[in-house]
Formats: sequence, structure tokens, C-alpha cells
Amino acid sequence: MQAASKFLYKGSLSYLCIQIHDKMVNCPPFKSIIPIQVRFNDVDVLGHVSNTVYQNYYDAGKLHYFEEVLPDMDYISKGVIAASVKIDYLKPIFMKTRILVETHVTHIGNKSLTMEHQLVEEFSGEILSTCTVVLVCFDFKTQKSIPLPEAWKKQIMIYDTDVLVKTE
Repeated sequence: MQAASKFLYKGSLSYLCIQIHDKMVNCPPFKSIIPIQVRFNDVDVLGHVSNTVYQNYYDAGKLHYFEEVLPDMDYISKGVIAASVKIDYLKPIFMKTRILVETHVTHIGNKSLTMEHQLVEEFSGEILSTCTVVLVCFDFKTQKSIPLPEAWKKQIMIYDTDVLVKTE
């Protein structure tokens, strides 16, 4: 019997997985991970990142996710727009904090999807903030919501294997 071993995935302790017999277990659902550089102008007079900046970090995570999963989304003819955003601020982020944005899709509906993000301290894996966003598929020419293309749903389900899909 092969012993279990732990390893670091993509530099994030939040991705600590256990390998047993060529299978990965206890792996968090976040596959899309990008580092974020805290900039001088992100920090407010209290010395921590202003709450108004967090959405920019999450938007970077969203863009990275879609570049990985749906690289053909053009945002000219059709794309997604935010219908709801909820951010929880769990711990302050300071100027020299090294953070990662981790992103995944949790739910797919007919015209919308739910995306979750978290800001994580790169070396400790501590979760500093979480964000849940409902994104609606949108036709920019007609200015109306439209059903999510089946090809998009399939690509998301391949990438995020634990996504819940609403069936009619």
C-alpha cells in the first residue's frame, strides 16, 4: 500500500491535497488562481487595502477564469454581466500581504451562473475575504439576457467538476 503524501498545488496552501494511490483527495474546488499585487494606491489611511478595491481583485479573478475556461468569450456580442455581488471581509489585507484570488463556478442556471472567489494569503493559505457573484449571460447588441450557450456550460462543467446544474 502506497503511503499518503501531501503536496502544494500552484503555490497556494489552500490547495493542499493528499495523493493516495494516484488519486487526489481533499482538494478544494478552486482551480483558477492568480496572484494579485497590492499597489500603493490600494491602501487607505488606516494602512490596509480599502474595501472599495476588493472588487477589482475579484474582477481580475473572474477575467482569469474566463480566459482559462471560455477563451472565445468576446464581450462584444455576448458575455456576462453582474446581477449580484456579495463580499465578506474576514481579515485586513496590508500593503505587503501576498495574496491570491481563487475562483470557481458553483451553480449553472438557464441564463445565469454563480461564481465564488476568495482572497487568500499566499503562504499561510488563510482566507482573507470571500465573494459570491451571480453573472447573467447577456447579448450586448440586443441589450437583453439570453440563455447560457450549451458550449459554455460544457466547458465550465469540465473545468469545475463539482458545479451544480439547474435542470428544467
